[in-house]
Amino acid sequence: MASITTTGTPAPGRIQQDLRDRPWACHARLWSGIVLFTFVLTHLVNHAVGIFGIEAMEVAQQWRWLLWKSLPGTVLLYGSFATHLVLASQRILRRHTWRMPRDEAWQIVSGLAIPLLAAGHVLETRVGGTWFGADETYHAVLSRMWPAVAPWQTMLLLVAWTHGVVGIHHSLRYQGWYPHWQATLRVVAIIIPLLSLAGFVASGREAGGTYVNPKPMTAEQRAGLDRARMMLDSGLGAFGIGLAGLIGFAYLRRRARATVTITYRGYGPIQVPRGVSVLEASRMHGIPHPSTCRGRGRCSTCRVHILAGAKGLPETSGPERMLLAHIGAPENVRLGCQLRPNHDIGVRVLMPVLGRATADVDGDANEWALERSATVLCLDLRAFSTLTQNRLPYEIAVLINRFAAEMTQAVESHGGHVDLMYGDGLVAVFDADEHHVGAGARAALSAMRDMSRVLDLLNSEMRGALPIPIRAGIGVHTGPVVLARIGDGLQNSVMRAIGTTVAFSVGLEAASKEFLADYVVSTTTAEASGYDFTDYSVRDVVVDAHNTTVPAYAVSDRAALDKIMARPAMLRVLNKAGV
Repeated sequence: MASITTTGTPAPGRIQQDLRDRPWACHARLWSGIVLFTFVLTHLVNHAVGIFGIEAMEVAQQWRWLLWKSLPGTVLLYGSFATHLVLASQRILRRHTWRMPRDEAWQIVSGLAIPLLAAGHVLETRVGGTWFGADETYHAVLSRMWPAVAPWQTMLLLVAWTHGVVGIHHSLRYQGWYPHWQATLRVVAIIIPLLSLAGFVASGREAGGTYVNPKPMTAEQRAGLDRARMMLDSGLGAFGIGLAGLIGFAYLRRRARATVTITYRGYGPIQVPRGVSVLEASRMHGIPHPSTCRGRGRCSTCRVHILAGAKGLPETSGPERMLLAHIGAPENVRLGCQLRPNHDIGVRVLMPVLGRATADVDGDANEWALERSATVLCLDLRAFSTLTQNRLPYEIAVLINRFAAEMTQAVESHGGHVDLMYGDGLVAVFDADEHHVGAGARAALSAMRDMSRVLDLLNSEMRGALPIPIRAGIGVHTGPVVLARIGDGLQNSVMRAIGTTVAFSVGLEAASKEFLADYVVSTTTAEASGYDFTDYSVRDVVVDAHNTTVPAYAVSDRAALDKIMARPAMLRVLNKAGV
């Protein structure tokens, strides 16, 4: 998140309140979950080594034990488990409605199932080995497990892994680099459990029940392990009964509370118990209300406009205040997931639910919009009306279709995509690698050069059919763009680039007529590309009605562009030769 500057110095009381309002519980739940996920990951990788045999698993396990069986590792592991369990249970108890997205429901169900599925495994391994002298080597454990409890272990593996993957996804989805790596991480998330299961099956068959423990447990040790199992089962049962009782008590307590009325514009008034958030109220009554972060106060998509009753509402917490300031929200806008009205209010949901009415209102925001750095190219044909004057409709159709096909190929061959194609021009976006903006800038310039070659080819082929040669002006600019999906539903929509970068590229293309140049390249694109434009003077181009200027270079024709793009290659050759 970008830094936020304010005028004046905050009062000491406000600073202390901000510190108290920090979501320490969210951070603790997140980091304890990361520790547990790391433990599961190392465990599954150790299982995957079983493809090469049990001996390989034993070697890998020694390295894993150095981390998790050390005193710091043990304290970190069990402390994280207790922290995660308590804070997740607290989050469940605070729920006011059980209407939720499917992945959030899975997080709750799988999180409660993991202790039940893992209890027996923990007893036979860590507890049995530490307290009762049980053999914890893979030979011994696999001989006891295979094949009797293999189905339960497979279920434990899949439940624990998917629980962690969904949690990691929601914690990383707002990081700028995550959308670019999301497809790769999905493949990794599928491969790891598959390899782990393959290693588990291979090693289990190898063990085959032939292992003989040189130091079998005594009757007293076995009785102690059975007592530990009974205590653990009783503890888990008491925890489950206690959690269910607390959920029931919290529900009855909320029902006994006074109610408040929330009047939604377009949906009318609803009554909910005091203390229910606006987002929860929407879910309880089936009112479409997007929230891509699942009500964690991270995304701002659930924000609402307070139409009535703004005075006297609970003050914004530190995280909510920072997020609203970051997006420049006015005072009467609040986050629906954080606002818990204490009196009657009127609200308007600001962000509509995109897609069909049956769509998941909490769907992934990256499916509808994302922001990244990209290079935008705008091309427009010169004197198009003259080109098509006195032409037959069929001749115009042939020209436009040939132009569209060739230009699309020129763009896509360099990793870009045509964002908008109109009769005599196009807008193309090069955003293949947001972490190396220079790659997109170089791709755009290469595509620009190929477009000029295509125009030369079309002029050669259609010389006798056109009154004048085909010429085009091209503007290129690099900067942030929003790629937004336009349409009804994911299947019936297209991605469009939106933002000042697109407008600036259009303005640079228009300036090419004034400069009598084929290309106008912004200094931002020139610097990102790494090509040498020092032979050209910088010109300030006015790109909109507000007199916004963009510094740019005017390049006359393709021959000049070829010289510019050849310089870095020549310098590399000279450097290799030691010149």
